[in-house]
Amino acid sequence: MNPDNVNDPDLQQRFQAQRRCERAEAPAWDPRLLTSPASVRNGPSWRLWLPVTAAAALALGIFIPQPPDVPPPRLSEALPPLLDAPAHSLFASLNAAPASAPSDFLLPAYLTLQMP
Repeated sequence: MNPDNVNDPDLQQRFQAQRRCERAEAPAWDPRLLTSPASVRNGPSWRLWLPVTAAAALALGIFIPQPPDVPPPRLSEALPPLLDAPAHSLFASLNAAPASAPSDFLLPAYLTLQMP
């Protein structure tokens, strides 16, 4: 409300009418609405499923054949050999390098490299 309309009776009556209308349309307070409704159980309870599950587990344990007890293979026999190549030097010497490499055509024609 504006300070100029503090004593306006028409405006106060309109606000009071609006409050009465809202109060009539608002639902009544009921504390029972605060509690949740009781849960409804659909289907069989856990008391029925517990024996059925136990019987199914027992049947699976009895009728599924167990694998024979085979000792695990030794690690040295199970892994493939890593260094099975013939022994030779790891790095080629510079003296045994060919005169031209297969990628020499990528170099510019004026660039020539000489290795000592």
